[in-house]
Formats: sequence, C-alpha cells, structure tokens
Amino acid sequence: MANEWIGVVNATAPKYLTGAQNNTIRNRLLLMLLQRYGRMEFNQNGYVLRWDVQFDEPPAETYGDAGVFEFARHDVLRTLELSWGGYLANDLMTYKEKAMNDGNVAIVRRYDRIMPNLEASLQNKFCAELYGTSSGDPNRIDGLETFFANNGTTVAADRIATPSGTYGGKSCTLAAETGSWSSNLAVSPNAALAKDWPSGSGDARYDWNSYKKVNWSSTNWGTGSTAWEDNCERALRQTFLWLTHTGGRDGRPTIALLSQDLFYAYQNKQEAKQRIIVPHKEASDLGFPDTLNQEGVMIRHEYDVPANVGYVLNVFQMMLSSLYSQLFWNVGPYDNPSKLRYEFLVGFFGNARYNVKHMAKLEAVA
Repeated sequence: MANEWIGVVNATAPKYLTGAQNNTIRNRLLLMLLQRYGRMEFNQNGYVLRWDVQFDEPPAETYGDAGVFEFARHDVLRTLELSWGGYLANDLMTYKEKAMNDGNVAIVRRYDRIMPNLEASLQNKFCAELYGTSSGDPNRIDGLETFFANNGTTVAADRIATPSGTYGGKSCTLAAETGSWSSNLAVSPNAALAKDWPSGSGDARYDWNSYKKVNWSSTNWGTGSTAWEDNCERALRQTFLWLTHTGGRDGRPTIALLSQDLFYAYQNKQEAKQRIIVPHKEASDLGFPDTLNQEGVMIRHEYDVPANVGYVLNVFQMMLSSLYSQLFWNVGPYDNPSKLRYEFLVGFFGNARYNVKHMAKLEAVA
C-alpha cells in the first residue's frame, strides 16, 4: 500500500468526495429539496455575488377610445449584492506516521478516515451556517439570520414584528421604496405599524424586500395562551397564508423547519387531535418519514435550528451558489517532501441567497 499511497489516493479522493457530497445532501431535507428543484448553481464567478430582484410593477392605467398615452421606460429591478464566503477543513499525515500506521500492524488505518472526517466536519459546519449570519465575520456565508433582524418594538399582542435591517445592501424596512398598504382591519397584526400588512393589500414596492417575523407567543392567536403547543397550528397556518397572500403562488412556502423542542410540542398537538399523524408524502418518498404535513407544507425538525425557533421557507426562492463545479471541493493528499508529509484539504467557496419576501421566522418575539 505504501507504493500506491499517492497514486491511488489522489485518484480516489475526488471520486470519494463526490459520493460524500451526495451523502451530505441526502442527510439534510433542505439541501435535498434545493438539489431536487435545481436551486444550486455552480461555476459562479465575479468579485461578489450579485443578482436582480423585481421590486415594482410597471404602472397600468385606464384608457378610453382614441385616448392619448405616452410610452415610457420603467425601472422595476433592484440589484442585491453579497460577498463570497469560504470554509476549509484540513489534516495532514507525516511520512513517519504513514510508515508506522501501515501494513498488518495498523489497528486503525488513519489515512482511510482522513477524507471522511474532513467531509463530515465541513458538512456539519456548512449546514449550521445556513441558519446563521455573516455579521462580525465577512468570510461566513449569509445564512437566514442575516436578514431576520429584531427591531425591538414588538409587544405581546402583536402577531408579527415589523421588518428592519438590510439584506444584500437593500433595506428590509416596509415602504423603504415608498408605496402604501391598506389599514382596514379592526386589529392590526402589528399595533405600532397600524396597517393590515401582511394581510390586506398594497403596492408591490411596499414590502418587496421585507421578511415575516411571526410572534408565536402573541396573546392574539385566539387560544387564550402564549404557549407554542397551543398556538402552533394557528401560527403556522397564518404564516403560510401571509407568505402566499403577499407573494402569490410563487410565495407559497415549501417547508417549516422547527427546533427539536417546537417539533416535539407540535407532534403532541397533532397526537391529541388524531390517532394517526399524517406524514408529508414527498418528504417520505425522499427518505424522511418523520416529516409531517399541514396544508401541504412539510413540517420537520432540524438539528441546527436554535431552540424555540422555526423557519418557514420557500425553496424556489433560495439558491446555493458555488464558485466550483460542485458544492465541496478537495485538494490532496498533496505530497509535501520539504516537510515530509501529506496534506489534505476540503473546502467550500460560495454563498446562499434568498428572496427574503418569501421567508418567515417563528419566534417568541414578545
């Protein structure tokens, strides 16, 4: 094996990494859905990740026979921009260690485990980062928490917080690009906002870059309780409706990913109502039989979701962008004779991007 070390392993590592990458995707329902629906793009380039989002509609007006009108150009796009993130996992094996850990005397052949260990480490880090933020470290990817800011004005009766902060260099605040919204409801979803949003109707530009941060502990869910187990169905149902209402068919959510504690309480709620809990068929077909179904949306727990939190996502409005031809890339084992060692490296260069209008977070905001 010593004579084959560099030749065989160098040839095998890329093939292994491709298989390992597929295992990574299969172990995470969100990644599998992104792959299934073509929401991964490879071989990207440029100094930054830049994309366009339509924030407004061309105006439409009434017209009578023989009326006079003027042709005009309309600016309906805004460009968002993020930097590229990067992650590395590395290891090495010295010539001496390789010689000692070889042949029949080797109880554990460590070099057989180097690539799997590096891939597993990068996998776990990357999946956790999808729920994080690049704040404080520009080399991280921009996960979901990048734009789910808390403006601190939500009160106990509010069912939703007003969006704040920025994403992709553009404000997430309502009416940042002007526009108006109706105010006809007897009780506004957010008292300080005093609008019907995200119910009611208004201009497309009013909330083009605004997420939904839903307060599941609100006193206004009609259950007489602030507990998740009592409010979960109503909070999820309303979130689904708000996302679909403001985004049309394109805005309908695909999946709700809950923390383990919220999912457990949700299961208890379902068990109290029905003897047989109905799984989501598509998720079951993909190998995730513990995924539940509410109004056609997948409900599932995810290891990396923080306690007391849930994310309601539309995978068709997400994209994983990689600078390489696959999600993770590898170098090695690289023979470094000047240091008498073999070097191994697995990495990711890229980022995640979202159309934040179609994303929601469930949290006990107030």
